[in-house]
Amino acid sequence: MIENLPLLTPDASRAAATLARCHNTLAARRRRIEARTRPNPKIVATERLFVAGLCLAYLVSMAGNVLRIVAAP
Repeated sequence: MIENLPLLTPDASRAAATLARCHNTLAARRRRIEARTRPNPKIVATERLFVAGLCLAYLVSMAGNVLRIVAAP
């Protein structure tokens, strides 16, 4: 059965076309990524401040729990 199959040989023109198509796809993806707008710095700063506030509230709550446990008779 395998004896009847033709022997495959490399095709340079197909390889070049495939390589060119891959390069074009990667270049288009790179252009899309570079064209994305950067997030608003005010929004980023607000998010960071909000997360820092949540972390601070958690740490204060945890410290209160530890002090309550230590002070318990």
